[in-house]
Amino acid sequence: MKITVSFFATMLILSLAISGAYNAIIPLIAATLHEAAHVIAAKARGVRLKKFDVGIFGARLTMSEGIYSYADEIAICAAGPLVNLFSAGICMYICTVRGIENELWSLFILSSIALGAINLLPVRSFDGGRILLSALSYIITSSSAEKFLSFTTFLSLFSLWCISLYLLLRTSASLSLFVFSVSLFASIFLERDLPSPP
Repeated sequence: MKITVSFFATMLILSLAISGAYNAIIPLIAATLHEAAHVIAAKARGVRLKKFDVGIFGARLTMSEGIYSYADEIAICAAGPLVNLFSAGICMYICTVRGIENELWSLFILSSIALGAINLLPVRSFDGGRILLSALSYIITSSSAEKFLSFTTFLSLFSLWCISLYLLLRTSASLSLFVFSVSLFASIFLERDLPSPP
């Protein structure tokens, strides 16, 4: 499996390390668990992985050409968010039972829940979108499933943008959520319309 890390992702990781923002390592641990779960699920299902790309908006696994089922796709895509939600639940249980009140534990729990929940959104190229597309392909044609996914992608991103705009105007905070939603919208919808280079 070929692993590539984008220039911007490398710069982000280096800037966090140099600035001493060690709290930022906690979300990276949640993201690492998420991606490791995808890899382990692929191996367990006998699906070979071709590429692992790490970018500024996260990582992307590309499966090798070959035959694999919708069930394989669903299992591999569901593994990441489920591990995030499961690890957050375990940490919440440990913190409750032991009476731990620690900023790092809280950050890990919040990061894991956010990563798992966002990835389950029915958005194209997110785990939730791929799960939805595979599940729909069992019962309707692939082209109808693609159209439905385009609708859910637009609806989800538009809703996320509206929430982020409301929070930005109401509290003068959540600029990062606003930028995130706009960037996602641009990367998913605008890049699809651009002609491919010759």
